[in-house]
Amino acid sequence: MRSDRVRLIISLALLVAAIVAMLWPGGRPAQGLDKLFSRIKLGLDLSGGVRLEYKVEVEKSSENSVSVVDDVWTVLRNRLDSAGYTEAVIRKSFRETNSFIEVEIPDATDTTQAEKLVGSTGLLWFGQAIDERTYDPTTNPDDVNLAVRENAQWYPSKDGSDWYLVKKEVNNRKDLVLSGPRITQAMPVLDQQGVANYVVSFTLDKAFVDIFKNITKELYVPEQVLNSGTTQYQAALKKRLAIILDDKVQFVGFVVSPIEDGKGQIRGNFTFDEAKELAAILRSGALPARLVKTNAQLISPLLGQDVIMQCLYAGLIGTAMVMVYMLAFYGIMGLVADIGIIYALVLIFGFMAGTGSILTLPGIAGIIFTIGTLVDGNVIVNERIKEEIRAGKTTKTAIELSFSRSFWTLFDSNLTTIIAALALYYFGTGTIKGFAITTIVGIFAAMFMNLVFSKVLLDAISGAIRVKRIGGAQK
Repeated sequence: MRSDRVRLIISLALLVAAIVAMLWPGGRPAQGLDKLFSRIKLGLDLSGGVRLEYKVEVEKSSENSVSVVDDVWTVLRNRLDSAGYTEAVIRKSFRETNSFIEVEIPDATDTTQAEKLVGSTGLLWFGQAIDERTYDPTTNPDDVNLAVRENAQWYPSKDGSDWYLVKKEVNNRKDLVLSGPRITQAMPVLDQQGVANYVVSFTLDKAFVDIFKNITKELYVPEQVLNSGTTQYQAALKKRLAIILDDKVQFVGFVVSPIEDGKGQIRGNFTFDEAKELAAILRSGALPARLVKTNAQLISPLLGQDVIMQCLYAGLIGTAMVMVYMLAFYGIMGLVADIGIIYALVLIFGFMAGTGSILTLPGIAGIIFTIGTLVDGNVIVNERIKEEIRAGKTTKTAIELSFSRSFWTLFDSNLTTIIAALALYYFGTGTIKGFAITTIVGIFAAMFMNLVFSKVLLDAISGAIRVKRIGGAQK
């Protein structure tokens, strides 16, 4: 009895979480039932997006320009995948003596935002901020001379409201220069200082941990100094850590304790999307060449509305036919299977809405494919229940035996499908990954529905289950 209650609580909790994810504010404008799917991002084939074209400026000293373009493609692919744009399309082209990269990002409505992700060179470095201005100091001769005397350079903040004088050599020490470090981990997390925005938490590769530790030790300012008199505080202002990405200051702050594990955070009043994109840039690393934008435009859906509607109707009709068949052939147990199909679909769409996964036509095909897996599991369980009841078991006992004896059959069959889908995701790109994602999520939803949710429903309606004996009588 207790295990049944746990299954029921877990099933309801997942259902509520999925519905909340689908109804959470922030999706596309929609009316009626469309609101349930407004937070699910659509691919280029369904909703269009943004097309960007860049000229790849390869240095003349480079021996193999084609290899450089390949490296640019790889960095951009990793960057877009890390940001959740697994369906984005990246093409290389060579015209006359020039090399170009064309990027198509689905479900994007702002070319400027897309350019921040793709056009960023991704060059990250750490320095020492020794002064700041609220105006552009590069137009003021005194500020320009100050930069020359201090062997430093003025850099704007990421929003351009402030400027900071930053030195690459911390305290003029040539051994304390950290430029272009490898980032092994970067992710958006909620600010733990009680602020309702996101920060980017990052971890440096172990090869850069020691120099980062030495830099933070050199810039360390005790908290009592920060809370002391004006003179000491003014001196401390010249010992702030600055984090610069693409020649823009992402963070400036005091080091109140040396960082010995190579872990840090970048604060900047980021939204979740901004923090996610910055984390993607940090993880993917710097571009090996400069990109010059040659074109940016919004593009229409690749498929016509008629084609999209025909595919959706085909999926709905196929699902309806399967549900009618299950109801006609298995009666009350078929009704449980039909409810389970709807339940699993809600979980799938809830997952996609909550994680920002992109849905394309191949992804829809993956969801429809999952429906077959859902029904397959129900058929195995229902047939086993019928066999046990015909063998003289009570309905409750038949249900328990059916699930216990069908578990490994369902687990093994689904596991092999998941392995194949993981291979598609790992080796595939673009729409292939979209198909793999919906298939993997669908299989997990199918397993949970077959082994947990269906058992809750079958236990609840066990008294209404009737099975025909071989001779025709019911039991």
